Amino acid sequence: MIKKSKMPFDQKLEGKVINSKMKISKNFVYYIIAPLIALILGIILICTVGFNLGTDFTGGSTVKIYVNNESVLEATDYNLNDKEDYTEVYNKVKTILNKNGLKIVSYRTSTMDISDYKIINGQAVEIIFENKATGDKIQSENDSIRNQLLTEFGYTEYSNAISSVDKRVWHKAFNYSVEILAGIAVSLALVIIYMLIRKYRGLTFMMIMQVALDLLLLMSMILICRPVVNLTIGIAFILSFVISIINCFIFLDKIKSGNKTGKFDNLSNNEIADISIKEMFVKKSMIYIALALISVLFIAVSVPAVREIAISILLVLIVTFYTSNFVMPAIWSTLYRTKKKSIKDKKNA
Repeated sequence: MIKKSKMPFDQKLEGKVINSKMKISKNFVYYIIAPLIALILGIILICTVGFNLGTDFTGGSTVKIYVNNESVLEATDYNLNDKEDYTEVYNKVKTILNKNGLKIVSYRTSTMDISDYKIINGQAVEIIFENKATGDKIQSENDSIRNQLLTEFGYTEYSNAISSVDKRVWHKAFNYSVEILAGIAVSLALVIIYMLIRKYRGLTFMMIMQVALDLLLLMSMILICRPVVNLTIGIAFILSFVISIINCFIFLDKIKSGNKTGKFDNLSNNEIADISIKEMFVKKSMIYIALALISVLFIAVSVPAVREIAISILLVLIVTFYTSNFVMPAIWSTLYRTKKKSIKDKKNA
């Protein structure tokens, strides 16, 4: 008796999706509701509370603490190469900052030269934290933090063992943001030129709309979900742009392949768009799920900078997955309808 080979799960699922009666393009009005709500909330938030800006944009304060590994001072010595000592120093700093309602933004090992104690390249930690106070009160807050740290580490008689707590302001943040936006604009212009050369004239506007929608939705999601916005946010916007372009080209290539084989003959634009999306849906979903799981793993990492990037990438994946599957088909079917009159353009699509 010959046993029938079982169809793999992904193929079985793909078959169910392809054969489903889901009409994405025709139900565009329902699928656009969620993005519209997100955009409206984004507009409200940008006009009221704004982004949750980190120290790269708002500035912060930085301090260095000598850990006395060389036992030069009559105080407890710590070796930062030892995990227990490293953790103890970190916990002491964190305790002081938490007591004052402050949080650590960056914590790393460093070195200090203290001429008064004949210390050269002594082990130290460098901390950056976000101030709670504003304006002229920041300096008073920083002085208070320094005094508490001196007491905590037993440096009351060695005031130079801890540096002054200085306000850190990032002056290049605005320029960096402009450079990111300019880079995306130039890249989009090059893609448009390529599409015009390839005679995708009727679809160029579709790509512009898709990229713009993804970027605006990403901004709205960042405003709604409130992740800390530092310079690393530029990675998310660049990634969103790249994924949007790739999704557009994959979708257009799928339609072009179907037209060549004659599979889409005598079908309406809505039917062509729906079939193309459904045929790609399962494989695309698996890729997105894998990337989302990786992002979630990195979000669990305790390093703030890594967590910020991972959260932003996860938002990019959510936005681009939704729009490429539930919004882009309707945009294409609407814009391409006017070009159907031209036989030449139809052959080039």
